[in-house]
Amino acid sequence: MKIRSYFTIVILALTAVPLLFLSGFAVYLYIMSPERAIMKNLEKVQGYNQETLSKSDKTTIARFLRERPPDLSEAFFFSDGQTISSTIPSIPNEGFLDLNKLTLSMMGGNEKYFYQISSLPFGDSDKKLMHIVRFPKDVAAKGALKNGTLPRPRDFVALFAVIFEAIFAALSIFMLSRIAQSVKLVESEAKKLDSGDIENAISIPLDKGHSNEITSLLVHLESFRKTFLQRKKQRDSFVMGLSHDLKTPLAVIKGYTEGIADGLFEDPKKKAECLELILQKTAQLEMMVDDLVSYVKMNETDWTKDLADADLRLFLEGFSKYIKPTCEIFKRDFECSIDIPPGVSVKLDEQMASRALGNIFANSVRYSNPGTSVSLDAKIVQGQARITISDQGVGMSEEDTKRAFELFYRGTKSRREQGHGIGLSVVKTVADIHGWDIKIESELQKGSRFIITIPIAVKPDLIS
Repeated sequence: MKIRSYFTIVILALTAVPLLFLSGFAVYLYIMSPERAIMKNLEKVQGYNQETLSKSDKTTIARFLRERPPDLSEAFFFSDGQTISSTIPSIPNEGFLDLNKLTLSMMGGNEKYFYQISSLPFGDSDKKLMHIVRFPKDVAAKGALKNGTLPRPRDFVALFAVIFEAIFAALSIFMLSRIAQSVKLVESEAKKLDSGDIENAISIPLDKGHSNEITSLLVHLESFRKTFLQRKKQRDSFVMGLSHDLKTPLAVIKGYTEGIADGLFEDPKKKAECLELILQKTAQLEMMVDDLVSYVKMNETDWTKDLADADLRLFLEGFSKYIKPTCEIFKRDFECSIDIPPGVSVKLDEQMASRALGNIFANSVRYSNPGTSVSLDAKIVQGQARITISDQGVGMSEEDTKRAFELFYRGTKSRREQGHGIGLSVVKTVADIHGWDIKIESELQKGSRFIITIPIAVKPDLIS
């Protein structure tokens, strides 16, 4: 149950219950008042004249009396003794009643009944309409009456106060215990996290009786635990990958540097080769550091505020001019098809977007053979721009495809060259910053396709 529901119950207990009591108490006063024994249409009876009291009127009164509770006997008669209707055996239904005998009977210590009598003026005459009610004493013994008197209202008020306080106390104890249990559970699980226990899942109550706004915090704690654990694993992988990537070129640089220092490479040609290799490994280290810095900066900076409208066709044409010479150097055929109308606008940072597309092309060139083709295809599909970069290289396994964008993840042994696992992570980060969707379709030994879907702002007169 929700905490809100607990307090709703308290509010109802503090408002609805007293209102119900007051209503019930008003009904009680009405039921227990002497006037209650008078028939509901007494006002109408008061307007009758004795001479004009019809048979129909008498039948109505008789029917009313028959409908009264079985342990309540009543009679209507006038102050001159003429009876109207009666369910009391000692009083005739019609005729005249000896009032003196009736008085003596009521005052004579009858051991079976209590009597209650009331009167009201009748019409314009001096006569009064008399109403007498007879209560059995055994009913009084059961609590309806006590010692011939009605129960006092203050007795009911006191009884209600005790019952209400008991109910309210029970509800308060129940709700406070549930709240305390919820707080204790959250505190217990939070202490586990604080102690460093992040491997074990947090216990989250699933039953509705213990599920509320407080225990719902455990859901967020569990989400935090999973995120923290995932990032811890990524950090560990990051450190391990970084250390491995840095050690390899550093070991080469160190080895050849020590060899030159020790005079192992006296031949000028051999020494020149060693120095060239040292320069290559130094450049590799520099590139790795640059990629790493770029990746960190991309994840720590709000680049979305720097995105600006750009003509997508012009951007892709400029990028293709940059890629074409690279493909020629590495003896890859470059195929380009840009079927984007002029004026199609997209939000992007041109430097970042060029870096992302360039990383994809670098992978395509690196993992394909000379003489194969690398292609760029761009077109409008269902109101969005779709850019496809394809190669005819070694391709990726299903596992590689799923994890290609992870930081420091390298592909399987089918890859002939080792990368450092940052390039495609940069691509995914750029895509996320721009709100692009990117996916990979690949098959071993058949090449890969990187498909980027970009939301566009198309001018109505450009595309039909």
